[in-house]
Amino acid sequence: MKRAAPAAPARPISARFGEPLNEQVYQRLKWALMVGDYLPGNKLSIRTVAAEMNISMMPVREALKRLVSERALKSSANRSFQIERLAPKRVSDLFFLRACLEGIATELATPMLTGAQIDRLDELAVLSSEDVDEGNMDHYLVHNYNFHFTIYTAADNPELVSIIEGLWAQTGPYLRAGYDHRLSTLDWHEMHGPIAKAIRARDAAGARALMERDISWGTEVYNELDRFSRMPAG
Repeated sequence: MKRAAPAAPARPISARFGEPLNEQVYQRLKWALMVGDYLPGNKLSIRTVAAEMNISMMPVREALKRLVSERALKSSANRSFQIERLAPKRVSDLFFLRACLEGIATELATPMLTGAQIDRLDELAVLSSEDVDEGNMDHYLVHNYNFHFTIYTAADNPELVSIIEGLWAQTGPYLRAGYDHRLSTLDWHEMHGPIAKAIRARDAAGARALMERDISWGTEVYNELDRFSRMPAG
């Protein structure tokens, strides 16, 4: 079942008002995947999504097929779509790619971010920490998205941002699943403040290393799950 979204969330960075309806539907569904509104194994039917959005089924069908082509969804024979249940090793590999690319984006963005943008990063870091303390994962995942993509878009490399967004669409359900099952260390959510501090100091290499460490949470968690799944029974 799809989770209720937080009030007035930010739109995906690549979304633009005034675009064709199928593009708007695509961006809305992609956003839902990136912030963990769906979990692994959840199903999406064309009819249900169309009814929820109060639109015809054609733009929904086109948007879902596009997400299948980007490996964010899997299509079924009965015209339904699903967030595929991936093996832990594959999820770990996706987080590894994210860490590499998001580290590069952070290093490129560090000299480009304005003082006002860095102030916003500090604010988002505080909000994220408060969300975790309050157990509000819906708001945390939105603030987490806004923190990361405030940085990445400042790198002024739209192709890199697009690739990162695609990886977020694939890993968003698994990020949510990891949080929901507390598959984490005690300091998993404490990297945003140090990242913002390194960026303010214009320490590009340091900010990149911290970002890679932040994303590597997913790599480590799903590597551990992979090892556990390979252990002999008994």
